[in-house]
Amino acid sequence: MTVVDPIAPPMVAMAMQALSECVCEQLEEVGAGPTCWCGILPGAAVAWDYCAGECSSDRCGIGWVRLVSVFPYGIFPTPQPDDHCTLPLAWAVEVGALRCMPIMVDGSPPPPALMNEVALNQILDARALHWAMKCCDLPVAANVYTPLGPDGGCVGGAWQAWLTLD
Repeated sequence: MTVVDPIAPPMVAMAMQALSECVCEQLEEVGAGPTCWCGILPGAAVAWDYCAGECSSDRCGIGWVRLVSVFPYGIFPTPQPDDHCTLPLAWAVEVGALRCMPIMVDGSPPPPALMNEVALNQILDARALHWAMKCCDLPVAANVYTPLGPDGGCVGGAWQAWLTLD
């Protein structure tokens, strides 16, 4: 029987930490710039409060890695029932970023040039998130980038990806 060291962090936790560090670095270096907050988020959804919160140094937004689901697989990354607990696990993660979105002032929409900048920043962040997954030296398989928002003064998007660590 294999004894698991209860003090050592599981391999998936270390991989998610490494991936979040890559995400934060890439958003700052090749994305739309540094965020207010960047790291691993728990739960079934991202709290957008971090995006539009108070921030210093003209930073705005949030970058994250979040566990979405875990499942056994026979052919990666397709879920497969595992009646004998012999199949490896795939860890579905979300890798995303949200930035501040200009809002209407006195009933007037933001100027087109500002909206163009916001759209280009969203594209830069999508590329930076993908680059983080490629460059992090982890067994990551990326799938689809999905735009998020605008809502509550935030806009951005997230990649669906899988880690295989067994």
